[in-house]
Amino acid sequence: MYARDVQINDRCYRRLDPEYFAWLRHRMGAVRKAFTAGNVPGDVYEPLRRRFNEIQVRAIDLFGEPALLAAVAAIDPEMYRPPLAEVEPPARQEPAPRVRAERDRLACARELVNAIRDEALALGWTTDGLYRSENNERRPFGGGYGVVCYIERGWRLGQVTRQSIELIGPPPAEPRKRFYNPDVEQPWVRRTQVSKALEDVR
Repeated sequence: MYARDVQINDRCYRRLDPEYFAWLRHRMGAVRKAFTAGNVPGDVYEPLRRRFNEIQVRAIDLFGEPALLAAVAAIDPEMYRPPLAEVEPPARQEPAPRVRAERDRLACARELVNAIRDEALALGWTTDGLYRSENNERRPFGGGYGVVCYIERGWRLGQVTRQSIELIGPPPAEPRKRFYNPDVEQPWVRRTQVSKALEDVR
């Protein structure tokens, strides 16, 4: 009996089973949506599509279509653990290189914010809301930090409104998050206040 996962050098391979096929199908669906939206070029999408179709034919031959459909219906893609290569822990480093790496990330984030600064300030953002970082803070727990703290390397900025700035991750999935302006009223806060006023009238 072969092991489920086999690592060769720095790459991990997983033996095909219905659950793994279902996870691959979910991932391929995400890539297809990104391609349809124009976020993944055809020369990237087509080889992936062909490779997945070959795997699908093989999976049907091995397990049968009913078993694959049942796995697709049952899988929770967020809970599935994909094959990951084990890497040796890096040698212990002094703090200075990590601080430099964080400062490099912040420098890239500041360049992105610089490009939308005038628009954001005109909409009601403050310079603290855009730039406050204490030089090496990444996603700090305390309030009052700027959007630069939350821009990961390789991310970009999307829509800028008075209430929020959109953060867009790298392709193909391009996850999206919003950084909310702490200095202006947010729509959900306004709704809560209206509801409380109606209760007081009653």
